[in-house]
Amino acid sequence: MQQYLLEKCQEHWQQLNINSEEDLCHVILDIFGSAETQSEVLVELYKLALPEWDRIEKVHGFPEVGLEFWKFICRELIEFDRRHHPDVFAGGLWLNNGFQSNSKLDPWELSLANCTVTYFGGENEIHHAMSSM
Repeated sequence: MQQYLLEKCQEHWQQLNINSEEDLCHVILDIFGSAETQSEVLVELYKLALPEWDRIEKVHGFPEVGLEFWKFICRELIEFDRRHHPDVFAGGLWLNNGFQSNSKLDPWELSLANCTVTYFGGENEIHHAMSSM
């Protein structure tokens, strides 16, 4: 069970043909290109890390990413906000609710080690992902 979230994420990334940093960047840029609001972007980024998003009632903690991964998303969200939401603090939603950066991870690594979820529908189990991608 401890590997469950990580395995689901890895399967999802395989389905999306994410095999490199470049592939990941293209997927993230596509998210920004199709979204109209910063909250849409944030939800899609969470779906990228937690593909069972629609079954999840609550996320406890935050996914963690390496510094380059975090900076890439932050820069893109700042630019997105400047274009779509000029009256808000650019990148503020990411700073408050986005993934955490972790300098101990590889630059483009995603870790779910400090993230747990509670599912809807009477599923009382909380799955922990102790490894990283």
